[in-house]
Amino acid sequence: MKNNKYKSLIVSYKDGKHESTCIVNKFRELEAGEVLVRTKYSSLNYKDALSVTGVSKIIRKNNLTPGLDFSGIVEETSSKKFSIGEKVFASGSGLGELVDGGFSEYIYIKSDKLLKMPKNLNLLSTMQLGTAGFTAAIAIEKMILNKQNKILGPILISGAAGGVGSISLNILKSLGYETIALTRKKSSTSYLKSIGADHVMYTNIINNSKLLNKKIIGGAIDNIGGDTLDWIIKSTNDGGNVVSVGMASNSELNTTVFPFIMRGVNVLGVSSTNYTGDRRKIWRKLSTKYKPKNLKKINTKIIDMKNIINLSKKIISGKNKGRVIIKFS
Repeated sequence: MKNNKYKSLIVSYKDGKHESTCIVNKFRELEAGEVLVRTKYSSLNYKDALSVTGVSKIIRKNNLTPGLDFSGIVEETSSKKFSIGEKVFASGSGLGELVDGGFSEYIYIKSDKLLKMPKNLNLLSTMQLGTAGFTAAIAIEKMILNKQNKILGPILISGAAGGVGSISLNILKSLGYETIALTRKKSSTSYLKSIGADHVMYTNIINNSKLLNKKIIGGAIDNIGGDTLDWIIKSTNDGGNVVSVGMASNSELNTTVFPFIMRGVNVLGVSSTNYTGDRRKIWRKLSTKYKPKNLKKINTKIIDMKNIINLSKKIISGKNKGRVIIKFS
């Protein structure tokens, strides 16, 4: 077993408060069913940005390394499921919330949280997708399982310039759905159209004074919550599905029952952390049927660890587009 030390992210946490310090960990003996992975890539998700800026207490323990996902190479293993030198990755499953996450050069992880690399994906592309891609895929899968029909009209994606929004747009477009990107930034228009938006709408159109709006969309994936989600529900066609995946604006929802009892609108929820289905099945679809065609364009930035905090602030303020990848040496 190695005796050298390695460094985690340049921030640590105590009692939920942000500290600009460095965690230093020693290599140790593996526990039963545990794997030591040398990290190659991670990604900066909205939840990660909340963690490292201290805006919200995503981390639920006094001291924990952030990072919802990572990809890398197996260095040591006590599990027969994996072999030394194998390419692996992990996403969600409590990483960066309940157990140490991916913002570290090395990570100890239980084998049941670790996945083998799917065909057609590699260490970089799994993180270009990451938790955002996984969330988008399970949202789309849930809509399809609930009989989302293309004839109902276009699918609207709110927070469309973010990671989940960008990947959702690209997948839905490739599946043949008409798409509407909803954004607050007119500067994002050309980017959104280049990754799959048939139409772009701006949040200044939102007006919640009515009990019901005109039926302008067939369904939606909402990253925003609050008044935006209320407006979306009221604007959805009969039998359409609205999937709630985030709350970038507000965690509260004040709406009426009319969309549900008069139009049969369905509101669905997904959780990448507590997903109860087969993660491997979703990742197989992300590597084939759901694989975004514009993944390189959606991956707008590749950074190193020292830039995590600055980029997190940009993500929280809505000044970043697409996916941010963290590269380790």
